[in-house]
Parts: sequence; C-alpha cells; structure tokens
Amino acid sequence: MIHNKKALLGRVYTVVSVLCATAQADEATVQLAPITVSAHDGMEIPYDSTGVSVTVVDVEQMKKEGIYGVAEALTTVPGVNIQPGGGENQRGNVANTAIRGINKDTAVIPMIDGMRIFNSGGGGLLTANTMARTDLFSIGTLEVLKGSQGASYGSGAMGGVVYMETPQGDSTKPQLSLFNEAGSFNSYTGNITAQGQKAALSYFLSSTYTRTDNDLRFADGSRPTARNAGEAESQTTALRLDWQLNQDNQLTLTYRREDSEYGYVSSWQGNHFYTPYDFRNNLITLKHFCRINEKWSSSLMAGYYGYDATLGTGYYQELRNVQLEWRNAIKWCAHQTTTAGFAWNRSAYDYFDNFSINNGDRNLENTYSLFAEHTYTPIKNWSNSLAARLEFSNIYSASMALRAASSYRFNKDATRLFTSMGSGYRSPGSFQRSNGCFTSGYYTYHGNPHLKQEKSYSIDAGVEHDILPGHSINLTAFWQRLNDAINTDYRDYSDVYYSNDSGHWTIIGTELSLQGELEANWNTGYRLSWTHIRPKTSNKHQIPWTSRNSWSAEFYTSPIDGLTTGLNLIAAAGRTNYDAAATRRLDNYYSLRWYVQYKATENLTLHLRIENLTNQQFVTEGGFGAPGDAIISAGRSVHGGITLKF
Repeated sequence: MIHNKKALLGRVYTVVSVLCATAQADEATVQLAPITVSAHDGMEIPYDSTGVSVTVVDVEQMKKEGIYGVAEALTTVPGVNIQPGGGENQRGNVANTAIRGINKDTAVIPMIDGMRIFNSGGGGLLTANTMARTDLFSIGTLEVLKGSQGASYGSGAMGGVVYMETPQGDSTKPQLSLFNEAGSFNSYTGNITAQGQKAALSYFLSSTYTRTDNDLRFADGSRPTARNAGEAESQTTALRLDWQLNQDNQLTLTYRREDSEYGYVSSWQGNHFYTPYDFRNNLITLKHFCRINEKWSSSLMAGYYGYDATLGTGYYQELRNVQLEWRNAIKWCAHQTTTAGFAWNRSAYDYFDNFSINNGDRNLENTYSLFAEHTYTPIKNWSNSLAARLEFSNIYSASMALRAASSYRFNKDATRLFTSMGSGYRSPGSFQRSNGCFTSGYYTYHGNPHLKQEKSYSIDAGVEHDILPGHSINLTAFWQRLNDAINTDYRDYSDVYYSNDSGHWTIIGTELSLQGELEANWNTGYRLSWTHIRPKTSNKHQIPWTSRNSWSAEFYTSPIDGLTTGLNLIAAAGRTNYDAAATRRLDNYYSLRWYVQYKATENLTLHLRIENLTNQQFVTEGGFGAPGDAIISAGRSVHGGITLKF
C-alpha cells in the first residue's frame, strides 16, 4: 500500500535540532519512537522528546502525491507561507518564503548537506530562488526549523531554517528508477536515479530535467507578447558517496549542480517587460565522521557553494561561499549530552551591470563561530536543551544567539507539552553599511554606515495529544518580534537608501493540525492544518509577503491493492504582496488538486494529477502599475506519467 500508518504518522514530525555530530548507529536502533536526523547532521532524537519547533516533511510521500518541488512541499507545512502559490503557479519563479510571518529573504536560511546558503550582500533573493527550483528527486531530508530557534545556526536565520540533505544510497540492493511525466502548458519532468551499495561504498546519483510554459497571463486578460515569457527550464544533478573506512570512521562527499532559466515578465501601466533570467549553482561538501570512543564522537566538514545569475543584459550576480566546521559530541551519561564546535564561513558577493562598478570586497564577510548545546533528560519523559552561538565577523565584533526548549510527555505518553524560546540576529551586508553607492538600471542605491543589526526574539508553546489510536491533534501558539528591521527606502524615483525601522515587527499566531487514519476502511486517511497570524509592522501595516490565514488539507484512500487516490487543498486569506499597503493586498484564494497512483507491477507505477481542479483565477503577484498588470494563477492543468524501477 502507498499509505500506511507509519507513513501517515511520519508526514509531520516535531524534532529537536541539536548541534552535534551523528550519534552512534547502534544507539539509534534502540529508539522505539520515530526519529529523524536533524539539521546539521544532528543527533537522532525521538520526535516527541523536544520542545523546539521543527517540521519534517515526508519527501517520499510528497512524490507519491505528485509533488516534486520543495516550494510546493512547503505549502503543506503549518506556519509556512509561499508566495506566489505552489503547484503550477509560476513554477520556476521566486518562491517568497515566510515562516510564521517573518518573510525577509535574508531571515530564512536554506541549508543543503550542512552548507549554509547565505548571501553576505543581503540581496539577490537567494532563499527565494533556492526554494523555487530545488526538486524533491534529489532530496532525502526536508526539515523546517521555525522561529528564532533557528538562529542557533548563525546570522541570517532569524525566521528559521529550511534544511535539505541529499539522500544516502540504499544499502538493501542496487536500484535504478526512471520517472517521466508530461502535461498541460508544454510541461515535462524527467528523472533518472541510481542508488545502491558496493562493499564499503554507498552511492546515490540523480539527474532531473523539467520545463513548463507556465500559462502566464495578466488580470486584464492579456498575455505577454514575448515568445518565451514565463517559460521555466532547469537541469539538476545530485551525487552522494559514503565510504565506511572502518567501524568508527566514515567519509561523505556530495556534489550538486543546477542550470536553469526563467522568462520573467513585469508590467507597468499596461506595458509588459520581458527579462530572461539564467542561474547556475554548484555545491560540494566533504565530511569526515569519527567515533573516538563510546562517549566522544567528532566530525569535520568543508563545503563550497557558487551561485551565478544573469538577470537580463548586463546584470550579473556572483556569490562564493566557503564553510569549515568542526563538531564534537560528548555523551556524559544516559541523561546528559554536550555538543560543541567551531565554524568559519566566508561569503563574497559581487554585482555588476552596465551602469555600475564592481563593488569588490565591500561585499565580503568572514564569520567565526563558537557554538554549544547541552541536552538534559532528568526523567524518561522530560527532555530539556540549551543552545548558544557566539559569532564574530569583519562587520560586527561579536553577536550571541540563544535557544532553550523543554518537552514533557504524560497521560501514558498520549499527551505532550512543549515550549521553546530563542533569539537571533542578522548583520547588514558590507555594501549596506558602506559609504558607497551603485546604480542598477534607473535606481541608485546608497549604503548607510549607521545601520544596526536586525534582532529577533520568539516564544512558542504547544500541546500534542493522541485523541484515539491513529488520530492526533497539535496546537501551538507563538509570538515573534523583529527589532531594527532593515528597510529599503525609495526617497524618490531613483534614489534608494537603507535604514532601520524605528519600531518593531510583531507576529502573534497559532498553528492547529489534525491527522488520522482508518485502516479498516480502505486505508483511508486525512490531514488538516490551519495557521492564523497577526503580522504587523511598526506603522500598523501588514508585513509584506504574508497571509493572515492559511489552510492545507488532504484526504486519501486505497480502495484496492496498488491503487491510491486523494485530494489536496491549499488556501490563504489576508495576503499581501511586496508592499504591505492596502493597495497592494492580494485576493484570497484556494487551489484544489486531485491525484491517483496505481502500482501495476513491482516495476511499473502509473500516476495522474490535475492541478487547480476548479480552475480558480487569483492573483499570484501584484503589478507595479494598474490593477490589470497583476499576474494571475495558471489555469487547470492535467499531468500524467510512469515510473519504472529495476
């Protein structure tokens, strides 16, 4: 069966993100509760033994439901809002990611294979681009760490962390998988994956090609005249090799590459402007894990990330990140563990266009970090953790992030109470604090040497309860605040300045989720979630790129062996665009999708899905001028294909 009890309960987990090296494999096998490997290769801890807000997405389940991109998968996570919407709505374009109302692209850090995808320049929509074009075929772990608790991973993670990891090769047997799907709007996705293990070496190799025309159109009924407007195309490759040197030592190498392009169209008072966007990413990491003795384990990781983007003629961005990290974990006894280490990150961001001079090392940042976390479990059902990170950089001398969490299970383990609090920060980019300026097109950007750090604080508390066997409910309340938010001020049409908000951004909200399964009734199951937030800036406007209410739901059933069908719903209300003023509010929307999958043989699976089943027409991105310039959602689309496994 595609759906079973384990898969359902594994759809959404809450887990702790502890800063340590991987725990001993034999220790992980004795855990009876579901476990997950946390961000930064954290210790394997039962999901119900922490108070830190982390959601783990079941990647395999998402692919069974016809969801093949990270942005689309994140729309199912409580507390996460993606604009433009998921599905076929502007696939390949930027996916603005707001976690519990903190929307800033520089406040949510993507992490891939332990590498922080960070931009010292403070621009370039790096997070939004990473979320939009990362496919699930090459992802084995997808976790969302919410709120300022994520700041324990360094500057720029004030709103949270989206952690992704290339999967380790399957050790059971070699396997080759071929995926092909075609559909409306000239869409096609193809993937080939090979994985397995030979002696002490395990391997995983995945290559994906995807394209779509996106059915791009405007609210006034017109369509772009440019031939390739809205077209998205990408080619990605992911490789992971794990070599078990001996019982206590392991080497892991990962390599990822992406080449993609997108036909971006903007509008101004009825005039449409077409700009071809091209992207290239390269990521390589090398990690050595060593178990020194029964109490002490250590790991050393080195990584490189390169990002190149051409956004129209003569407009070029370049990012080069290097990361070194050393981690140690000491298990003092059955109840206490300490992890600690050192990290160095170098981020160099350069920008060029026909109207400006390269800013050079003004966008260079070196950071040196000391971090530690202690976990304490005085009794079986009560777990506590305290984490701290001290960071030095060439921009600011020293900054501190703290995080504390607690979890308590009772009522025969049917009920769990959890709470956490944290603080975070982000240093403004080198250019943002310089006395210089540069021109981009018709705009001149001026640095501000008086800029302060942005700082965030968050508190959350919740309860998780098993209503009946196989049915559970989770309710979490949270409060977040961002002080000294860095704004981009347009003082007139051409001059742009950076300044700190004189007040603060404050978000109050709740997350409610309910899930369950009826095994006796065709393995029928459901999942429901609702998030409500009040995201306000100091001037009482709603924070840009947020939704006050968002919903996601799923219902599925397997009436016969091998056949599974289901409905998915995503919806949002009270949305804002890039400008939080009332004139830039976006309409409410919902999008319904239907999928069916049939496992015809052990080697052949057929799949079909319909996106935007009811053909809803809603604004995904507001226009710069007249209301008719806004981009609306893609229409109903049908997609079908096959998967072959050998």
